Amino acid sequence: MRPAKGVLFDYGGTLVEEVSTDLRAGNEWLLAHASYIPPRIGLDQVLERADKITLEVSSRRDRYGIETPWPTLTRLIHDFLGIRFELPMADLEMGFWRAAVRTQPMPGARAMLASCHELKLPVAVVSNTSFGEPVIRHELEKNRLADHLAFVMVSADYSIRKPNPLLLDTAAARLGVEPHDIWFVGDRLDTDVAGARAAGMTAVWFNRVRDQLSEDPDLTIHDWPAFTGYLAAEALPRTSR
Repeated sequence: MRPAKGVLFDYGGTLVEEVSTDLRAGNEWLLAHASYIPPRIGLDQVLERADKITLEVSSRRDRYGIETPWPTLTRLIHDFLGIRFELPMADLEMGFWRAAVRTQPMPGARAMLASCHELKLPVAVVSNTSFGEPVIRHELEKNRLADHLAFVMVSADYSIRKPNPLLLDTAAARLGVEPHDIWFVGDRLDTDVAGARAAGMTAVWFNRVRDQLSEDPDLTIHDWPAFTGYLAAEALPRTSR
């Protein structure tokens, strides 16, 4: 296994854990900030339309590897119902997220990122999400995980999702490190590990469920202290020269 010269991390389930998601609360926030709501249109109609969009669009993202950004999904819901907004879409997206989603950092993630910084390894985040980069960066900053990140990259800004290697080799180019010198760390075999291998990166599986096994990743870790140990051990030959 090649020593890491740069590390890319998945977001959800890897650096950050989603504690809860309340789509009703998010949609209530949106309606409270609408400039016009037609008569006889309310939260129930919004949720019914949202379920239809989820079934026919969002649920197919993994099958086809195509990302549909949150603003597009939102327009499919609210334009159909005749609901209008005066706030910019970016403000609506952030407001919806903050009303709907609660997260917390994975144990040990902050210390691990600090160790990467001490080892002079450039690091960044690549996330499959319909939400834009400002939303994911906001959440990382709120959880004090953004200090040493070179960038936050989201599939919503590129139209394609992991495991498409086009997304990951673009991230490598932004990081300024050749793909074969990058370790990609994520919690999903089908997107993170498969994408890393397709892009020629070292695939590191962040697997907190210890009774689940796979031969696909190059390295399996169960917690962040273990990952820090691997990085430090691989860095010794470089730092001792």
